[in-house]
Amino acid sequence: MLAIVAVGSAISLGATGMDESVLTELVRLEKETGLAIAFYENELGVVSFKKRAFYEMGMVVPTGGLDGTVSPDGAEVAVDSLNWGAGYRDQTIFVDIIGTDGSGLREYREINGALPCWSHNESKVAMALRKPREGRLGILDLDSKKMRTFDTETAEEFSRFTSQCWAPDDKEVVFEGDGKVQVYEIEKDHTRILATGTKPTWSPDGNWIAFRDGNYFYAIHPSGEGKKKLFHKTRAYSGLFWSPDGRFVAYVHEDFLALDVEFYHLMVRRLKDNSETWVADGVGCCIDLQWVRNPELLKRAEAAAKARRTKGPA
Repeated sequence: MLAIVAVGSAISLGATGMDESVLTELVRLEKETGLAIAFYENELGVVSFKKRAFYEMGMVVPTGGLDGTVSPDGAEVAVDSLNWGAGYRDQTIFVDIIGTDGSGLREYREINGALPCWSHNESKVAMALRKPREGRLGILDLDSKKMRTFDTETAEEFSRFTSQCWAPDDKEVVFEGDGKVQVYEIEKDHTRILATGTKPTWSPDGNWIAFRDGNYFYAIHPSGEGKKKLFHKTRAYSGLFWSPDGRFVAYVHEDFLALDVEFYHLMVRRLKDNSETWVADGVGCCIDLQWVRNPELLKRAEAAAKARRTKGPA
């Protein structure tokens, strides 16, 4: 049997071996390195592979956060916060950054943007801008608070980043615009189109960009060459989110639809043999995931869950 195998800086074909199951390996890595998946959807959530569940850690943004993205080290969250102004038509979305322990709030109220994506060195976030014109993207330097904006190669007023949009050297970002996978070269101020697709994510080694096109997941080199089909998945909702070593990808899958009730599983697939398992259910359909190696974050998530159980219903 042949499978897609991640080997160093390439994805190649190779024979599957008798490895430990995906779940067993994830649980082992969770114990050894603090490997987990974190996300922010109204509140911080941390997935425990051992428990096959996610822990809700409560609201961490005093102003009330909407969606957000956890930093690569699991220490902070960049959150879309809502300012209603005088009413619905006056609402604006701005950026808050706060520690996952609830400390160190940083406010960027002059930035009217959403869907932030952390750079690898965590000095910048890329985001979709809401004003003065939809469809424009920006890169915010967190220390100087300076924003670099750029237009996209799109005819529609919709462009967005996923949580894994940066090249490893933080010199380029990949985004979705007009149903196309596009890369913006920051120093050259130049945008190039790679392929038709949505929800692109950049691999940790920098050699691949994964994306969806219909019910298929693909990977392509940042140059636009070497496009490969990864796998087919009906009712997948999210893009693929790479683990820190690039060996696993996580995605959200709709399990069934009955009586107008949607139910979602968080899935993890091991690329070398295409085996996969579900690691949590009841997650949101459209969340941006972030793999982290942070034993302390997982401990705090477990403690928060235990405190909720002890306290019981209000």
